[in-house]
Amino acid sequence: MQYHGGDIYRNQIRLDFSVNTNPLGMPDPVKEALHQVVEEAENYPDIRAQALSAAVAEQLQVRKEQLVFGNGASELFHAVLHAIKPSKILIPAPSFLGYEEAAKAIDCEVIFYEMKKEENFCLTDRILDVLDENISLVFLANPNNPVGNLVEPELIFQIAEKCRQCDITLVLDECFMELTGKEQTYSFLKRLDEFPNVVVIRAFTKLYAIPGVRLGYLVCEQNLAEKIRLQLPEWNLSVFAQRAGVAAIKEQEYIVRAVVCIQTQRQFLLEELQAAGCSVFDSDADYLLFYSEMPLYELFLQRGILIRDCSNFRGLQRGYYRIAVKSEEQNRMFAEVLREIHENAQAAERIDLMKEKSEERNDRVKGQECIGKTGATAQLVHKTGAVEFVLPGDIEGRSFAIITKELAERGIVIPEEQEPVTKRVIHTSADFGYADTLTFSENAVAVAKSLIRNGADIVTDTNMALSGINKKVLETYGGMAHCFMADEEVAKEAKERRVTRAVISMEHAAKLDKPVIFAVGNAPTALIRLYELISDGIYRPAFIIGVPVGFVNVEVAKEMILHTNVPCIVNRGRKGGSNVAAAICNALLYEVRREDAVKKVD
Repeated sequence: MQYHGGDIYRNQIRLDFSVNTNPLGMPDPVKEALHQVVEEAENYPDIRAQALSAAVAEQLQVRKEQLVFGNGASELFHAVLHAIKPSKILIPAPSFLGYEEAAKAIDCEVIFYEMKKEENFCLTDRILDVLDENISLVFLANPNNPVGNLVEPELIFQIAEKCRQCDITLVLDECFMELTGKEQTYSFLKRLDEFPNVVVIRAFTKLYAIPGVRLGYLVCEQNLAEKIRLQLPEWNLSVFAQRAGVAAIKEQEYIVRAVVCIQTQRQFLLEELQAAGCSVFDSDADYLLFYSEMPLYELFLQRGILIRDCSNFRGLQRGYYRIAVKSEEQNRMFAEVLREIHENAQAAERIDLMKEKSEERNDRVKGQECIGKTGATAQLVHKTGAVEFVLPGDIEGRSFAIITKELAERGIVIPEEQEPVTKRVIHTSADFGYADTLTFSENAVAVAKSLIRNGADIVTDTNMALSGINKKVLETYGGMAHCFMADEEVAKEAKERRVTRAVISMEHAAKLDKPVIFAVGNAPTALIRLYELISDGIYRPAFIIGVPVGFVNVEVAKEMILHTNVPCIVNRGRKGGSNVAAAICNALLYEVRREDAVKKVD
């Protein structure tokens, strides 16, 4: 179990949705500042961080003496506790794990205030009844992490006032406050002069997307600030952190753009999650907490996407996840994978339901067989046919036997070379219409098998088709299967050129330095782009399997491929799909394997 997000070092990750940094990425002036300061790494950093203190104090309209800087907010949580030396700490749950970890370091008593799921994990005035003189310090995040909800200003005021009366230090974690776009209304910074018992902590980490630089700060009453400062090591801020902070604090327009992006993209992700059957909690931050019965952490990780498993947050359990709000391109790639996972889950549910109904029917038939096939049982068998009891390993063979029998009954004769492909497509779809519409170029199957034996790669236009292809058999012959649809640079280029990702995927595949079999089961634009590349003499695919499904340009795209001189298997008409594309690939792979096995025996 991971303790925080961002563990990209022990996982093969292409998209990290577990860390909720600014979706716009690091500002260019900050990058430039980091490059420029490399020469200064030979020197000790300014122990007083004078330039950084002046820049932040001016921006926040506070005195420099009220500021304490740390190696990220986490270091400051520890410093506050070492300065206050609380005997008992109150932490709402669920909230940031770092509070409890800091408390463990000073070995003090920790009590938890449970926020209720039925109240959407929102803080209510019930917490006021828990605050008394026995408590020394309270950690409170606004907005909360991992939920993302803001605490109403009046309630924060009441909590601060009750803490003052009970001599409690209130630590307000506002690390995500600026990204909500509601800082003017919800931040407590402007009221700090009224409450010397309150410490506000913020971080450059998430706001400016520089978690690797490590920079945070706190604001509080001057004497308390000095006491906290004494708990920190000398030179705790590198020259990189100080220079990056000075450059970052000037980027206020960048924050405005980030807020607009977050608000728009958060709504998009919210709707996608809800469409996939997830329960999503309201958020004002750049992340969303949600619940799902599906094992999403593992399913996304299998596809190279890291999300935050929140089951180790106190007050949450298995099934709670958090995702960051990222850029539009990244969010759309996430949504595509989410839809695929959801569709697979729905299909699995349907299969389970069918199995359940089949088992119920089998039980009924078996029960009636004990007393003879008379009465209701005779009617059941008459209407549905007797249930076949087939071992799991024999199901595919039995299915192909049925297909062969029914083809003969329908008077359909398939050329011997094409028979394995056509039968497997019928097996996949239960549609005998493919026997009429599947169209093969001359010696198509022989050409495709030869390509496989010589290590050709297969490129698909959907991850669903990719997952259905037997990659183990393909790899035996030196080939690999690819799908470029979810690549970040493909999405970016498609947006810039205002074309589909399928078009760009085909162009990327054309750069592979080996023969490629294209298996297109979804996007007619992929076939159209291949036709253009062929016609313009730019690229010639080794083989094309053209079976997209749909209505717009589907039929004409298939006919275009049939009018090239490229070996191909195409299904005329509107029918097709990723499952059909994968079935054709597998039919070819299995035939190659079968024939080679026979040769070895001979």
